[in-house]
Amino acid sequence: MAKPILQNIRAQRLLLEYDDERSGSFEPLKAVPEDKIVVLGLVTTKTPRLERPEDLIARIRKASRWVPLERLALSPQCGFSSSILGNRITVEDQKRKLRLVVETAGKVWKE
Repeated sequence: MAKPILQNIRAQRLLLEYDDERSGSFEPLKAVPEDKIVVLGLVTTKTPRLERPEDLIARIRKASRWVPLERLALSPQCGFSSSILGNRITVEDQKRKLRLVVETAGKVWKE
């Protein structure tokens, strides 16, 4: 099912949400064309819970089985206000999550 979408999409970067079990496996990434960058939305913006860097790194490595590491990136899964009501997450929580993304990316891609 992912192949027709991923093969025909007219975008350079694919921002994909993978912040929970509902997101499924990374296997659909095998259909991503070689000219696309995949941005993995692994950090949830729905709750203040901070992910462990080790877990994020392990998930990035799993995704790299399907898309080479040099064509992967890390981000939060979505904006910090998914609806008009927003999410129960403070500005400080948002800053911590963004710092986590920067620090984890630095470890994975060795600045």
